[in-house]
Amino acid sequence: MAQIYLDYNASTPIDPAVATAMQPFLDEAFGNPSSGHWASTPAKAALERARGQVATLLGAAPDEIVFTSGGSEANNLAIKGTFFALKHKREHIITTAVEHPAVLASCRFLERLGATVTYLPVGSTGRVDPEAVRRAITPRIVLISVMHANNEVGTIQPIEDISAIAREHDIRVHTVALR
Repeated sequence: MAQIYLDYNASTPIDPAVATAMQPFLDEAFGNPSSGHWASTPAKAALERARGQVATLLGAAPDEIVFTSGGSEANNLAIKGTFFALKHKREHIITTAVEHPAVLASCRFLERLGATVTYLPVGSTGRVDPEAVRRAITPRIVLISVMHANNEVGTIQPIEDISAIAREHDIRVHTVALR
């Protein structure tokens, strides 16, 4: 019997077009883009071109785009970075009880450093109530972190509603969103 892989939210095969675009950097132009020697030049140029393309897609400046090695590193950077940048003013984080372990681990780490974290429950379908997010907001809120789609059951969270609530209070929102 053929096996069916149902965890595309966690990992997917590389799109053939992406593999083709990456091949030169796996075979020939593999220099460290942060180095200053001849081997870094093609990799650095490709990295900056990609940064510009992503910035254009998002309506951002290229220097606002940071590439990471994966999801856990990106979550750590977003959650811990926001906390450390603003902890002198705010220390409260709102998340859900069903977040990815990388998000929960970051929150637990920050709790040991003085953060207050509210872990909101979800309903029987795995969905967080946006009004529960609203009720959890305090004057010390620094970040709301809610995944877009649950990696185990596939529940789609109401990110637009949560983001609208956050905007009302000038709160940053972090979400893991895959497409």
